[in-house]
Amino acid sequence: MRVKSVFILLLIMLGAVFTIQLTRMIFSEGRPRKFEARNGEFFIDNEPFLLVSGEMHFGRVLPEDWDARLKQAKAMGLNTVSFYLFWNLCEPREGEFNFKDVTDVRHMLELCRENGLYAILRPGPYCCAEFEYGGIPWWTAKYPEVPIRSTHPQWLKWCRRYIEQVYAKIGDLQVTHGGPLLMIQMDNEHGMISGGNESYMIEMKKIFTDVGFDTLLFTCDPGRSVLSSELQGVLRGHNGYKGRSHSGQKKTGYSEGKNPMQFPIFVPELYTNWFTGWGMSLATQHSSIEAVVNWTSTLIDERASFNYYMFHGGTTFGFYNGCNEYLPVHTSYDYSAPIDEAGRTTEKYRALRKLISNKLNITLPEPPLDPPVIEIPVIQLNERQPLIERLPAKPTCMTDQPATMEELDQAYGFVLYRKTFEKGLQGTLTLRLPMDYAIVMVNGETIGRAFRGYGTKSYSMDLPVTNRPVILDILVYNLGRISVITAPWTQDRARKGLIDGASINGTELTGWKMYSLPFDSVNRIDPSDTGHTGPTFYSGNFSLTNVGGTFLDMRKWGMGVAWVNGHNLGRFWDRGALRSLFVPRHWLKKGENEIIILELHDAPENAEIAGGTQIITSEPRPFDFRLDHPPSFLPPAEDKQEYPGFTRIQPPKFNN
Repeated sequence: MRVKSVFILLLIMLGAVFTIQLTRMIFSEGRPRKFEARNGEFFIDNEPFLLVSGEMHFGRVLPEDWDARLKQAKAMGLNTVSFYLFWNLCEPREGEFNFKDVTDVRHMLELCRENGLYAILRPGPYCCAEFEYGGIPWWTAKYPEVPIRSTHPQWLKWCRRYIEQVYAKIGDLQVTHGGPLLMIQMDNEHGMISGGNESYMIEMKKIFTDVGFDTLLFTCDPGRSVLSSELQGVLRGHNGYKGRSHSGQKKTGYSEGKNPMQFPIFVPELYTNWFTGWGMSLATQHSSIEAVVNWTSTLIDERASFNYYMFHGGTTFGFYNGCNEYLPVHTSYDYSAPIDEAGRTTEKYRALRKLISNKLNITLPEPPLDPPVIEIPVIQLNERQPLIERLPAKPTCMTDQPATMEELDQAYGFVLYRKTFEKGLQGTLTLRLPMDYAIVMVNGETIGRAFRGYGTKSYSMDLPVTNRPVILDILVYNLGRISVITAPWTQDRARKGLIDGASINGTELTGWKMYSLPFDSVNRIDPSDTGHTGPTFYSGNFSLTNVGGTFLDMRKWGMGVAWVNGHNLGRFWDRGALRSLFVPRHWLKKGENEIIILELHDAPENAEIAGGTQIITSEPRPFDFRLDHPPSFLPPAEDKQEYPGFTRIQPPKFNN
């Protein structure tokens, strides 16, 4: 009996070794492969292929963790991984491309090949993904005459230049050239704003094919639509699957018109949860294990391919969160995914791993060990410095009218607008359209805060009466450009700053000094004895003997940003529901570490912080006015020709 058990164990081990060798052979020999979508199935070299995929994003997962995440995907039973590649990370300044570090798309695809995984790439130009401006570069907002996501020649020129750069990096890694890249998505959810006009997507297809992509192109929309003849050969993916049966649709996929390709069903976004904005309860609408397991089971039974959104969500570090209409989205992108924000497998992961293994009758490798997540004892932040004491020696610009952030050639962060009144001031200050959040200070002391969520009444405030020289400072905070859903008629709100200026008792204020404060990285502060009367930096040091990821407990803090060893962790806000910030272990080090917090609101009772092993949430405090209400998607007939390639949708009105 013992000999028999050993023999069986040897057979299992040999089988595993054979599987690994076979995978390496398939993916490493560089042999071009034929990938097709026909007869209601995907095929690779004429063999039926069920695409079982999971999503993760460049910029939300550090490169040091890519290989481990791919191994986790393989061990869960996935054969493909899907990636949003954000244009704004790849072209941070106009004409200057970067495909290194967090955007090293070639390295990611090579890791996919090494791990025996196929890949799907979703490079935009528009992605959504609750990412800043949906992945569209901020600098496009410097050109209001060029409507985004349109057939305007300049927009298409920018898009072509970007897609050419992407192709130059990974064109030879398409499956048709012996690489792991199966499919490429063109733009995202364009059907939500097109009004049935597909001229933009036709131009996108020309760009992708002209630059050299020759594997399968696809689109992603939350609904069925008819493909125009110019888009035949493009797979129409339908996102947002919620348990509907697809029986009987298999031979036409998601095109209700003629579809000679007889495309298979493909769900590009099989949700594992939903995103959350500040002041909202933590999203749970698709998060139950039972629901995701049932949906997966149904799809596999129907031979329908799918992609979990998300497999691993990660963190929207820095200032890269997007907005749902006007509602900024949480820093955490945990998404109740099978792999949590810290990179650990979850109960959802284990349930899906078991289901996929059983349904597909495959033996899976063991997942790698979870990364370490540690507790950090209370850290005292004993040093502080008011923000206005960190201003550059010279202003970025001096003009009569306040400039926008984009006119200052600034991407993200803050702009401080300053005006000196030699004879004092009094009256009512009115800000016309601060985008997005304004903190008004007189001689360094906060006297008011303006935000759309507080209502338009917050845009006006009484000034203290003074008869001596005073400095009026208006600090405007960019909370993230709209990502859900961007269109030509939403690009006005992409411009940030003190829009349309300010007045006192109806008299326009002119003669401003403006200071760009991008705060991408903040290291060290100059300690000050000045009390906390306005936005203030706090700093502290802590020592580690063992390094691991950690969740900073932000429950004692109000609103602002945090940096660890110079790395921007993202935003915090006591509106909730999120009350923690994740610190990747790769940004920590053994020995001395530094944490800096910018508190925009009131001084904390105790300037201290600690690290824990879990995300922290609390009951949210909703805003006075709804920020995420979408406009009507019924376009006025007279506006149909306003934007090339689009049908205009009326923007929402803002009323108190």
